[in-house]
Amino acid sequence: PSSSRKDDVRLHRDFVMRVWHLATRELPCDWEVTSLYSACPFGTCVSQHLARVQPDLSEPYSQCRRGVNLGMQAMLYRTNRLPALQRLWKAAVFDESRPQCKDADAALASISDQVAYYAVPAVQDPGFLSEIGAEPPGQEKL
Repeated sequence: PSSSRKDDVRLHRDFVMRVWHLATRELPCDWEVTSLYSACPFGTCVSQHLARVQPDLSEPYSQCRRGVNLGMQAMLYRTNRLPALQRLWKAAVFDESRPQCKDADAALASISDQVAYYAVPAVQDPGFLSEIGAEPPGQEKL
């Protein structure tokens, strides 16, 4: 029997066209990484479908400013920026003084003041994808 994992997703039927539109019409020129499905987004809206991710300064640095911009189910990476992004990201993930940064999504959000990180909030309907077996955002069972 198969079980639904946290990272099992279903792409929207117009996924390719929607990503093309996002990349050519909405993403700012400086983008380095983009999440196509971000739960608990934190940042500034920059277009109809997109927010510029920012670290949540109300959360302690020592705790990796975690709790926002969760999930990495569908990511876009600007390939010519990957080496610099990886250096910063790895430094956060492997920082022994901040064990909460071992979660890659928390670590990426924590360095969003150093990289051009954008995200599509998971609450958008229709979005780019949906989690298989998950309730729609805002419709979780109590």
